Amino acid sequence: MHKRINQIIFVVFVVFGGIYFLNSKINSPEECKKIAGVWNESEQSCEQTVTQMIYENLSAGYPIAMNYPETDKQVVLDKQEQIDNTFYLRGHYQEVLQEAADGKEALYDRGSLYLNMSKMALLTEAETGLIHFAAPFVVNTAGSGVFVYVGLFSYDSVTKQSSHLDSVLLGNRIREESINLLDNEIRVDYLTHAQGQSTADYPTEKAEKTLLLLNLSPAGGQAEFKQVKRMHSSWDKNRDGINDCESEGSCDHTVDYSRARP
Repeated sequence: MHKRINQIIFVVFVVFGGIYFLNSKINSPEECKKIAGVWNESEQSCEQTVTQMIYENLSAGYPIAMNYPETDKQVVLDKQEQIDNTFYLRGHYQEVLQEAADGKEALYDRGSLYLNMSKMALLTEAETGLIHFAAPFVVNTAGSGVFVYVGLFSYDSVTKQSSHLDSVLLGNRIREESINLLDNEIRVDYLTHAQGQSTADYPTEKAEKTLLLLNLSPAGGQAEFKQVKRMHSSWDKNRDGINDCESEGSCDHTVDYSRARP
């Protein structure tokens, strides 16, 4: 009898010890950073940020329906996926192009959308009402294309519903995209493939896109992007705001000066 009681006490001790360990592990600066939280040193606790709140609501109970680029399709992102230390919301689409007939299998158009929540950038913030954010997303087709876009989204902090408002294509198999907010516009920096480089290789050429943010005010109509062609900083080595090609007498209208100088 005493032996049985001792076993029960031991099990209870192990269970509560495990719970204490897990809680202390979650409530640490390192674990807090992984979930995009803010560590409160005085309270020794992890506090939720607006970006974390949006991610949690979109991934549990309030999934976003995204517009599939250049079509009228809507794809609901109702799955979560973590790749390395990056968190995605994922949705799958499938459309029958040709029904199965005469012993032949059906032909489908299918693929997946991955919204990168780890790289989302808040554009507006309010305690109640509409919040706007930008985030990159990937369209992974059944073919060889892995197309990366930057999307503009709204989130209603009252209803917890989110809408996909606009998209701009960055490129096929681009990498290391980052969104930087600059007043009323964003600059998206990324790596793309250099001329002649295989898309199977890791991209090496620096590129950027500047997008003007229109109608972020609730009274201004539906928010959207407007792409702005800007000179890439590599074309202005002396930082005088003027393209170096003008002083060199080498300007060429066929050159895209928004891309990095070769």
